[in-house]
Amino acid sequence: MSILRIYFSENWRDSTSPCPWALCDDSGALLQSGNDPLAALPRGHECIAIAAPDRVLSIAAKLPPGSRRRWQAALPFVAEEYTLPDPEDNHVIPGPLLADGRIMLAVMDKPWLKRITEACRAANLSVRRMVAETFLPALAPETWVLVWDGNSGFLRTASSSGMALDQGDTHTAPLALRLSLDAAATRPQKIELRFAQHVAEALRTLPQWNELPVTLSAGATWDWRYAPIPDDALNLLWGDFAPRARIREHWPQLRPALLILLAALGVEAAGANLEWFSLASEKKMLAQDMERSFRSAFGNNGVLVNAPLQMQRNLAELRHSAGLPDDGDFLPLLDAAAPALAALPQGSVHALHYEAGRLDVDLKLARSDDFRALQQRLQGKGIAVLMGDIHDAGNGAEARLTILPGDGR
Repeated sequence: MSILRIYFSENWRDSTSPCPWALCDDSGALLQSGNDPLAALPRGHECIAIAAPDRVLSIAAKLPPGSRRRWQAALPFVAEEYTLPDPEDNHVIPGPLLADGRIMLAVMDKPWLKRITEACRAANLSVRRMVAETFLPALAPETWVLVWDGNSGFLRTASSSGMALDQGDTHTAPLALRLSLDAAATRPQKIELRFAQHVAEALRTLPQWNELPVTLSAGATWDWRYAPIPDDALNLLWGDFAPRARIREHWPQLRPALLILLAALGVEAAGANLEWFSLASEKKMLAQDMERSFRSAFGNNGVLVNAPLQMQRNLAELRHSAGLPDDGDFLPLLDAAAPALAALPQGSVHALHYEAGRLDVDLKLARSDDFRALQQRLQGKGIAVLMGDIHDAGNGAEARLTILPGDGR
């Protein structure tokens, strides 16, 4: 995936301000670069904003007592003594804890950062990370890194600490660098000086800063466009500026597909309701036909509640009055089930119960699977069979089978 790096310096004011940018591939190779307003930048790539060193102040401070929510709200006031703006205009990002109990803080101008995020959103640029250029140069053990252009630059002293430097020249080191060395609890063994990429080759000679208590060593040319961005680099888009959930960012692209999906679901639901309405109407017509058949056979006297059941019962009464057996009588039910029951081991049938057209058979078989096999054999002969719960009897399994006429009434 290509990554679009956008550099925001002190010269950036609003969406019309041009800003340097670089489009890199996964390996960090530069594909394109330029200096344009946000609206003219390439689209459809993951974006990382890089803040110039003079836009990020790095300080170490003690955390106020209390819960995390409480000290987060107090961070702008903790940074107040180090900044000129009102605390409400400070955007403070907590960094790593130090060995002495203090915490590193990165401080930015909140209105300036708000203009950046709003301008990127208006330009449809998905910026989910912002890192300070100060924290990008790689650090060797016991070494500070100084990026220099011959007059000014910036210094990185630790993973989340560094600063923009004031003016200097070939013979005079920046005052901020000297003060940092004097205030350091542990001085570095050396300072690696890296010239910015725009410095001419002929001017890339180490300054003669003899007043420094550490030695200078030459490092590789510095170019923010190629610099690896560590995964653990401090994300300046924190708190109020934390990136939105990705679904909200991609909602404009997803909305047409979701609307089509909702329309398809609506059509499907409408079709299902129409089918249900058709089946319900068909059921109602069948019930009316059965009621008419019942009335025509047995007259209009009496209350009709369940036409099929009352028809079966009336037919059974007519058969009995004519001296004929009905399928729901005891003997027909027993006769239908007898062949399958007779094939069971001796003593399997414990009891028979008959009442109102149903024959209950209490059985004890060796395994629970034998009950299911018996049920399938009975159903294969056109007999309706209901099986109750199967209980473990220690030396077998017990259950009750209910045998009904073939129609299951």
